[in-house]
Amino acid sequence: MGAQRNVLPILFLALISFLTHSVLTQRVTINSQTERRALLDLRSSLGLRGKDWPIKTDPCTTWTGIRCQNGTVTNITVSGLRRTRIGRLYPRFNVDSLVNLTRLISFNASGFHLPGSIPDLFGNRLVHLEVLDLRSCNISGSIPSSLGNSFRLSSLYLSNNNLAGSIPSVLGELKNLKSLDLSINSLTGSIPSSFGSLINIEKLQLSSNYLSGSIPLSLSSLKALKVLNVSDNNLSGSIPVQFSNLSKLLELDLSKNSLYGSLPVEFTMLKSLQKMIIENNELDGRLPVDLFSNLVELQVVDLSGNKLDGNVNGSFWSMPNLTFFDVSNNNFSGHLPAPSSNHSVAPGAVFNLSNNQFYGTLDFSLGMFKFIDVSGNYLQGIVNDGERNASVNMNCFYRPNQRSLDDCRIFYNERGLHFDNSGAPPSTAAKSSSGSRRWIFILAGVLGGLGFILVLVLVLVLLLRRYNTGLMNQRRSTDIGPVRESDSAPQLPKDPTNVSG
Repeated sequence: MGAQRNVLPILFLALISFLTHSVLTQRVTINSQTERRALLDLRSSLGLRGKDWPIKTDPCTTWTGIRCQNGTVTNITVSGLRRTRIGRLYPRFNVDSLVNLTRLISFNASGFHLPGSIPDLFGNRLVHLEVLDLRSCNISGSIPSSLGNSFRLSSLYLSNNNLAGSIPSVLGELKNLKSLDLSINSLTGSIPSSFGSLINIEKLQLSSNYLSGSIPLSLSSLKALKVLNVSDNNLSGSIPVQFSNLSKLLELDLSKNSLYGSLPVEFTMLKSLQKMIIENNELDGRLPVDLFSNLVELQVVDLSGNKLDGNVNGSFWSMPNLTFFDVSNNNFSGHLPAPSSNHSVAPGAVFNLSNNQFYGTLDFSLGMFKFIDVSGNYLQGIVNDGERNASVNMNCFYRPNQRSLDDCRIFYNERGLHFDNSGAPPSTAAKSSSGSRRWIFILAGVLGGLGFILVLVLVLVLLLRRYNTGLMNQRRSTDIGPVRESDSAPQLPKDPTNVSG
């Protein structure tokens, strides 16, 4: 007890000493006028506002984004700073004054508009540089090979820019590099095999470029690698079996390429893997039987848009950390395995098994899932209409919006399977009834039209008859009607001799 009482004051004094040292370190004024002028020149060339970097104050104590150690500038962060009006009108990647900051460790301009190419000074002059962050800076040109001279560089972020050309192989000489992000650019060529020498690399991100060729086998020697993302490129070839050696790998994203072959059986050794995303490739063959039962740490599985076939082992239902499982748009077939129990299904997980060739009846309720999509298969039987957490269209279920009866019967007959067609799918009946109604409407329209024409003809005949009758009467009255005396010739006298009377 007494020993504990003696330790507490010592720890308290050590904490006070540490905090005091940190404050003094941060509050120390800049020692070198050369460095002060370099910062003022950088302020001018980047067009930074005086509000963030006031000219009459000490950079180490009051300037936003400046950190110093022993009166020397070590860290510069212009990310988030605003430019003057002139600076916004004429932005440029002019940081030449950095060469006078000889102890600079970190330069962060993430999200800061720097049109132009990366200057060679980062690799040739800033020998103490450990962090270079130029994400989303609108930089262009190629990646300078001079960055291969930055032997102390631990983090290099160049993503989301307009970089083009090939990746310099000399970047593989950066032995201290832990994070390399070149994603979302227009880089071409192959992935340098020299990257296999990045013995301390933990995150390698090369996605959304135009890289081609195969994945280098040398990457399988990166024992510290935790994240590998080469998605959305033009890579081809098979997945290296040697990737099973990446025992610390947490995230593997090979999606949106042209990789072919089967998924290596050896992937069952990736015990730490949390995300496996290999969608939209040309993988074929069967899945390793014990893949999902061994990789219990998996949270995201996306193998959609390939040519994988065979059965799917039902162990995928019960991966305890699973949140998303997608094997849609493949050629998987057979009966859809049932979970061992309702409690074995990963809680909150979303399952997509659509557009495969699963058949037979479901031996479990779809209501146990947060959401499940089994549409576009050949499942048969009856499912509950009230299960709105499921998509079951275009199967052979006895309900609307399903495949035609002929389509289902042909599928089952070709495989020598029994198709339970005790009743035509309602969609077929609906189509038949709707077709019958359509013919009834057409027939009624035709008969109605004929009736109307017949009535019209009869009316016309009657009118013509009445007209003809009137005309004939008029003619008869004109030709043989009575002659009036006044209108006839003068009468002869009764006495024919009296001609004067």
